[in-house]
Amino acid sequence: MFADFYLNIELFHPEAVMPKRAISGDAGLDLFVCEKTALEPDVLISVHTGIKIEFPAGYAAIIKEKSGLALKEIEIKAGVIDHEYRGEIVVLAKNKSKDAVALMQGQKIAQMLIVPVWIGEPNLVNNVNEDTDRKDGGFGSTGF
Repeated sequence: MFADFYLNIELFHPEAVMPKRAISGDAGLDLFVCEKTALEPDVLISVHTGIKIEFPAGYAAIIKEKSGLALKEIEIKAGVIDHEYRGEIVVLAKNKSKDAVALMQGQKIAQMLIVPVWIGEPNLVNNVNEDTDRKDGGFGSTGF
């Protein structure tokens, strides 16, 4: 499945840090702040990483929050990065606390997961097959 996989990283900012796993076997690669910035309460900012990435079709990069920052009420909003994107990896961060937070150069800001994705076209049907155990059970239907 991953035989054709590669992940090329360009460090184009002088303070950029190579993404890496904190522990061998971690799912995500840590992303790092490349320029010190202040994160004011209830403000959404773009946090620069100073990196560009390249990987093959059939995969996507997903940017997610670090649990330690989530405990400090730092919310990460980034999303899905398609294989053809070649711009800087930028992390959107929002401070949900009441106090300003200083993001220091070299600090972990998010994690990046590279995942296989389905590349195809959806089929238009008159009805989807509802013969499942769940049927249309949604939010909370299997318990909390």
